[in-house]
Amino acid sequence: MRAGVPEGRAARRAAFTAAAVAAITDLLPADAGPVSTTAPFTDLGLNSTQLARLTGALEDALGVAIPLVALYDHASIEQLVEYLAA
Repeated sequence: MRAGVPEGRAARRAAFTAAAVAAITDLLPADAGPVSTTAPFTDLGLNSTQLARLTGALEDALGVAIPLVALYDHASIEQLVEYLAA
């Protein structure tokens, strides 16, 4: 089990998704609206600096190492969660 992440694939996916949505919400302006889990990070308004911050926030929240390139290779929350939960 990863530090701070519940056991079970569905539980891990839910924890990863919640952490990603929370981290992205913190990075976006207050009036950005709801965060889509299917939209590419760039469509959400995240730039390269914010993506680097996102990896740090997710690493802190989930206790796993996430290379920055993973956010480019898996460019939405759902894609990233699938990659991390595998």
